[in-house]
Amino acid sequence: MIAGFRLMSRALICIILSAPLLAAHADEKLDPAIDRISYFQATIKDAEYCSMTVANGDLVPINSRTGKALSNAAMLCPDMFSWKLFAEAILGKFWSNWADETNNWPDQPYALCKTDQSPDKDGCCRPGSANNDLDHCPVYPGTQYATKLKSLTDALTEDAHKLARDPALRRNTRLPFHDSLTPLSRFVKLKSMKEPATETLACSMNQVAEIIKKFNPTDAESIGRVIRQTNAELTVRNREFHDYLFANNLYNADGVLEVFAANQKNLQEEAPYRRANQSSKNGKPGSLYRVDLPPDAVMIKSNWLHQNLAKALGFPNDPNLYISKQLQTDINLTALGISPQKDNEDLHCNFEGIHHLVAFHISSKDIPNWVWTTFEHINLPGRCDITGCNDAYGYASGDEKRPAGTSANYVKPNQRSDRLNADSTVFDSGKTYPPEKIRPEWNELLVKLSIGSGGSTSQVEPDSEDKAWRNYRLKGSQVEFVNSIGQSTLLGNSVTEAGFMDGSSCISCHSRAGAAAETVNSPPPLSVFERSMTSFGYRRSHHGIPNQFWFYNDINGGPKMLVMQTDFVWGFLNAKRIRNKETKRAP
Repeated sequence: MIAGFRLMSRALICIILSAPLLAAHADEKLDPAIDRISYFQATIKDAEYCSMTVANGDLVPINSRTGKALSNAAMLCPDMFSWKLFAEAILGKFWSNWADETNNWPDQPYALCKTDQSPDKDGCCRPGSANNDLDHCPVYPGTQYATKLKSLTDALTEDAHKLARDPALRRNTRLPFHDSLTPLSRFVKLKSMKEPATETLACSMNQVAEIIKKFNPTDAESIGRVIRQTNAELTVRNREFHDYLFANNLYNADGVLEVFAANQKNLQEEAPYRRANQSSKNGKPGSLYRVDLPPDAVMIKSNWLHQNLAKALGFPNDPNLYISKQLQTDINLTALGISPQKDNEDLHCNFEGIHHLVAFHISSKDIPNWVWTTFEHINLPGRCDITGCNDAYGYASGDEKRPAGTSANYVKPNQRSDRLNADSTVFDSGKTYPPEKIRPEWNELLVKLSIGSGGSTSQVEPDSEDKAWRNYRLKGSQVEFVNSIGQSTLLGNSVTEAGFMDGSSCISCHSRAGAAAETVNSPPPLSVFERSMTSFGYRRSHHGIPNQFWFYNDINGGPKMLVMQTDFVWGFLNAKRIRNKETKRAP
């Protein structure tokens, strides 16, 4: 968290020393300028009395001094709470049970059933019905495919590979959302009646060889950027999140636009009084005036790298070090120069096989503006670059040069001399970091929960006992836009935000997620990126507090809503317009 972001930007290029260094050897003393700026990134986020215990199989945050339950651990102990989310997501098998974006927002959704309608007769969707059309209605894999998922988990490797290719269980890549993000105007105009594209074929052996050759350019900005552009980015949401979307008709664009219209009408006709939200309950339709996910809603964005690509990047070639899963990564063969366009379209193939989990980000609605936290594998180069890594609870910094008596929560970014005539200290990016050491309480809790307690039963499907879960570290947590003295808080994942980590803020970026009115015919004012660039030339996302005029105009006639926040969830841009069930004509 840095006051005056210009200081941080300058630190990315070079920081001029007060006195030039005479030599540029590895053992020389570097100027402390970056360390002094990083002081604000190294804030200890957890209160000293943060602790957890296991009760009836659940992690319970408590006051270490009194033993009483903490009333708001998410705010008081965000790092500890991050590890709580980590454990709960693993026990919930997020990689298989949770719903991805095609499960949440079907490509050609049917309407939500009315009271007198049924899915099989009327071509509509009803939460909890066994007769829903799985191609046109939301699907929660952990329920719909419970039997198949159990068989996959229990299967030996050869059979597991076969089961993993089942169309119902196969996970497809999600290209990096920041790049594929479409203008909000498309949210209401397109992606509704278009027929699905032809299924992409698996990459051939010759294509795979060419992909690996071109995968790791020597002039890449960072390893994280390389991975970001060529990984299976899987975004999933838990049952509570999924059910809220389904029951409240938010799995399609029409339903979201109805909430927008209701909100706008309330503002125009009934100000200053607001109508209260009433979510769907016990099968009765809801009455929404804003998108407001329930407090137990959780979403995860995970980055999985094909094992051959990981090897090409120099990752240790030991599958036991990683959580792994059978996935497929979309490869743009035209962009890589492997195949020319066909019919004015780029050619793609799916790079199938075992993928290693290299990073993942968790967001939880435990507080109104969500809890944001990100984890990275210890072998990921550059994982603590620029902002450092900050963890006051799970693992302690292994920095042996840390002054006696200082907290072990912070791993500072690697630094070096720029070796110029008037030497400056700069970041030494893209290098590895020594793994932090597990703290006793967290180790004890993992043992009680049987997380990371033994070997994996399958490379194809992860399990909670896999010891590789202990190879992931907390990059940082975030629960506010600015801290108590007004400094912008920063948090980003070294893969997902690679190239613009110097100003990345999860909470600020997601505050811009919203839906626009049907009358909007041009891109609205909000997107992931602002009109500013990093020193590498990549676009930068927003950090700091949101701007109220992103959402409402400023005119004498009174405010009018331009964009409705969708509760920090960009995924609503995947919502499509309702498609009526096609009926066969009589001959």
